[in-house]
Amino acid sequence: MAQAPRVSVQPAFRYAGLAVSVLALAIIFAQLFVESGEVGFVEGLVVYLITWWIVIFVVLPIRITGQHETGDVVEGSEPGAPVDPRLKEKAALTTVITSVLWLVFFAVMELGLVDLNALWGPQFD
Repeated sequence: MAQAPRVSVQPAFRYAGLAVSVLALAIIFAQLFVESGEVGFVEGLVVYLITWWIVIFVVLPIRITGQHETGDVVEGSEPGAPVDPRLKEKAALTTVITSVLWLVFFAVMELGLVDLNALWGPQFD
């Protein structure tokens, strides 16, 4: 069975991704103790989780090699099934991407760059 070549990630990028993820999660949980202007704890957590699920579906098909491509189809399985899905790597990548997107969302909302009242009218308070 032929394995897809592994791409090594530089340690600096790995630690930078971990730092961004920890920062986003720290801000989310800090909202439990600090009065926030626009983004509350529940709103921040919901936006993070929904974004995580959307991003995982974007990341899942990246670098997939199907069984039919390697010529090693397991009897009774779908020929397009991945040989090695690398789910841990994709979950980590999804967490990093989501953390960056969430930090952008948080900064935009907290700095007031988008006025929701102007978008949906005065009833949104």
